[in-house]
Amino acid sequence: MRTAEALPAGAARAAALRRAGAACGCAALAYLAARSVLTALAGALLALRVPGASLANPAGTGLAAAILLQALVSALSLAAPFALLPLTGGVPASAARRLNAEQWAGLFLLFWLLMMAGNLLAGIFPGAGGGQMDLPPSGLALAAAWLAVCLVPAVGEELLFRGLLQGWLRPFGPVVAVAGSALLFALLHGRAPSVVAAAFGGTALGLAALCSGSLVPGMLFHLYNNTLAFVGQYCQQYGAPQAVSYILMFLPPLAALAFAPWRAFPSRKKGRLHGQGGEWLRLLRSPGYLAAVAVLAALSLYKTIGG
Repeated sequence: MRTAEALPAGAARAAALRRAGAACGCAALAYLAARSVLTALAGALLALRVPGASLANPAGTGLAAAILLQALVSALSLAAPFALLPLTGGVPASAARRLNAEQWAGLFLLFWLLMMAGNLLAGIFPGAGGGQMDLPPSGLALAAAWLAVCLVPAVGEELLFRGLLQGWLRPFGPVVAVAGSALLFALLHGRAPSVVAAAFGGTALGLAALCSGSLVPGMLFHLYNNTLAFVGQYCQQYGAPQAVSYILMFLPPLAALAFAPWRAFPSRKKGRLHGQGGEWLRLLRSPGYLAAVAVLAALSLYKTIGG
């Protein structure tokens, strides 16, 4: 049997891509498993204090404390897949680029346009926008809710999907790196409307990481998107003026247009995407990656049909 060193470059690269795809699939499923286990554990701890309590029904626990516990479960679940790092040899380094104001504006406008396109398509599905947590009216509980549904996902999901998964796939080209991580990111959002919106958002965030060589732009854009949804839900839930959410939705992109977005992106060599379609097909033939996609797609279909 030939060793990896004796294989032709093409075969060795294909094998390395299958291993990277399997690592991404394992990481996605590890996140899902960790979230289920930690949710059950948190519920069991709450039930010790009040029989019948759970994370979804934290009877006998203050609202702010219950929401902070949910945030902790989310953060630990997002951190769990990083336990795979010793088995994969780490993540290939990426050279960060210093972005000027025009480049920041262009990346944000690209993100905003893809985000809006995804939200519009998601709105076609019945029951779009459901499944959101009820927001507290004010105070510490409201701040805890913003932390749980805006800040923790923005930082943790960028570290996991654009940092770890996209990092593993980066050596195989931008199409594989961005699309491969975005597909798993989208499927982990559950119901079909959320999957569609997350597919567009994940692609935009992946492009932000690709163009900047940094996770910071994606974290900020992700936080903006989450906060926009948070404000919109709060206004709808408590009858606050919707003008607040509209200002937050349209003022930042209008401000970004004050710069020159057509010159916004770092220069990239022509032909960089040549042959990337074949690499993408090889990723989809990775048994580990394909198994994770199948499992997550089945769960998404179940949640969509079952409501």
